Amino acid sequence: MKDRLFKISALVLVLSLVFSLGVFAESAKQYVYDPVYLLDDAQYSELNSLAAETSDKYGCAVHFVIIDDPAVNLDNIQVYSEDMYLESPALGYGEGKDGVMLVLGTYDRCYWLLAYGEKGNYAFTDYAKDWMSERFLDNFGNDDWYGGFKEYIIDCDYILGEAAKGKPVDIYYEETDIGVEGYGVALIAGIIIAFIVCGIFKSQMKTANIATNAKGYFDRNTVEITSRYNRLLHTTVSRTKIESDNDSSSSRGGTTVNSRGFSGKGGKF
Repeated sequence: MKDRLFKISALVLVLSLVFSLGVFAESAKQYVYDPVYLLDDAQYSELNSLAAETSDKYGCAVHFVIIDDPAVNLDNIQVYSEDMYLESPALGYGEGKDGVMLVLGTYDRCYWLLAYGEKGNYAFTDYAKDWMSERFLDNFGNDDWYGGFKEYIIDCDYILGEAAKGKPVDIYYEETDIGVEGYGVALIAGIIIAFIVCGIFKSQMKTANIATNAKGYFDRNTVEITSRYNRLLHTTVSRTKIESDNDSSSSRGGTTVNSRGFSGKGGKF
């Protein structure tokens, strides 16, 4: 426990130093922390600029931190990440410390994605975190660090942009966000397709003749009629109830926030 607290304090000290330098020079503002150089200089500079641009645009910090420490694993990365976020003045945006942060533990190949503050938790719903995690984890699974972090920042920009419009990306978002124009386009396309299909059927029917008997409709060598009539006596209908998990946060949508003010999810890659 003491070792973990010491390591968190050491990282917080480094982040605080960066923050204090940023007070005097805006260009020193840092959102990307890569002490083990998984990214080269050009990649680091590009990603930090993208994260800073998105953070300033929406007033919600977009961070990612790489931790190369064998003591950080899937069992403790959540607490480690939350402690670091709360204790460092360099993390978060404004007085409310609004932000989203992706922490990557390279030894145990684990991650934690957290959101904090009113803006952070509003934009990064449980559904949004699941959605974006699936995207960047594909890259991390193949050790594509640059591709994964860039995907993460791009998705953060999209999610924060939708939240700024008052429609956060959530469980019902893709189903309901078609809009009036979308329905209009679908209706017109449907009418055009219907006219084309009907035209084809009409042209095919021009060569049809009315038959005077039934012999042309089946092959008598393959069809055997065993009786002259059938009588329906009764029918049986079976119904099965489809259960729904009303206690699941994913079925309700929204964001699950813990007692410390964080929402988050994590796993392995």
